[in-house]
Amino acid sequence: MFGVEKAIVIVLGGISDHAIDGLGRKTPLQVARTPNLEHLAMLGATGVFHPTVIGEAVSPWLSMYLLLGNPRELYPGLAAFEAIGRGIKLSKKKYYAILEPCVVENGRLVEKRPFEDDSEIESFLGFLKKHFKNVKTLGKGRFLLESDNFLESYHPWNIGVPVDEKKLSDINYLPSAWEGNNHRVDRGLSPINALFVYGVGRLTDFSSSSFDFSGFKFYTDSYFFKGLLEWMGLGCEFFEDSSLIGNLQKFLFSATNCKDCGVYFFYSDYIHRNDFQYKAWKKVEFIEELDGVFSYVVDSVVKDNILFVLTSDSTTLSDGYKPYSGLPVPVLMVGPLVRRGRTARFDEASSVNGSLGIIRGKELMLILRNYLGIIEVEGF
Repeated sequence: MFGVEKAIVIVLGGISDHAIDGLGRKTPLQVARTPNLEHLAMLGATGVFHPTVIGEAVSPWLSMYLLLGNPRELYPGLAAFEAIGRGIKLSKKKYYAILEPCVVENGRLVEKRPFEDDSEIESFLGFLKKHFKNVKTLGKGRFLLESDNFLESYHPWNIGVPVDEKKLSDINYLPSAWEGNNHRVDRGLSPINALFVYGVGRLTDFSSSSFDFSGFKFYTDSYFFKGLLEWMGLGCEFFEDSSLIGNLQKFLFSATNCKDCGVYFFYSDYIHRNDFQYKAWKKVEFIEELDGVFSYVVDSVVKDNILFVLTSDSTTLSDGYKPYSGLPVPVLMVGPLVRRGRTARFDEASSVNGSLGIIRGKELMLILRNYLGIIEVEGF
């Protein structure tokens, strides 16, 4: 493999962001103290990555789907992938959607999944079953709906965003009739009065990927990614532990000590699942905590013949009215044959000037395969 013993690829969903006024118009990655990531950037090459074309806002789920070389027109949607990942059987004749109960006040989203305890979730699930034939819980106060008809996705998503009443239908107002709201009001809680829909899609058959993943071993803490891999006929080691730090440590220990595969690939959607919106400093602190894990990479990985790759899925906003943007995310590569650049930072602005340049679509996986020596020479 061209002098490369193995590759370790890490995709940390949600670490890339916009510049934020409260951070001096810098991103959390720019503000965070990351000596280990800086060391890795100095030893390797940086660039920026976008799964389609720069400027097109792409969800993290579609981004990972495309990163693995799948055709956009067959994308089944987040609901289908998460259901598969949780072991829920789906029908190709049905549509699937994620339902998220919310609180809306004065025309704005003020709270998502505001349940006090599991008993409230069970009560709300019972309420939904009175209105829908097939609905299941997806955890954390979200629900999977199976429908004969296509449902329009609409979710304001970010706290404080005005709700567009023109996009609302009867299903969005349904929670107002939930009897559990009386108990909430008695306890001084806001009634759950909105039900938003997203991740809509229909199960499709996997045809083929642009890439051969033999020799890859996948790890994840994401039910979505687990479902995507199963849909593609690929397995993974799933971390049920809620600690990203702990999961990343376990992954790096396993990847550096195992010799049965050529590529060890880890994806986490921890930041997406834990709502870092309007918590830019929380993201800064979390990135600094993550940096401590990468000391293991500096100490153990760089001195061996290992290719190390780090990137994100989509630019995820800690501030603003939209959850994601079309700006590219930073990417870092360290290892044998990697053309070292002059950039000594891993962040959105510095990485633009790195030697990897701008990487689009399947180019990231192709570059990885080149460094691994898995090359098919055209016109030879």
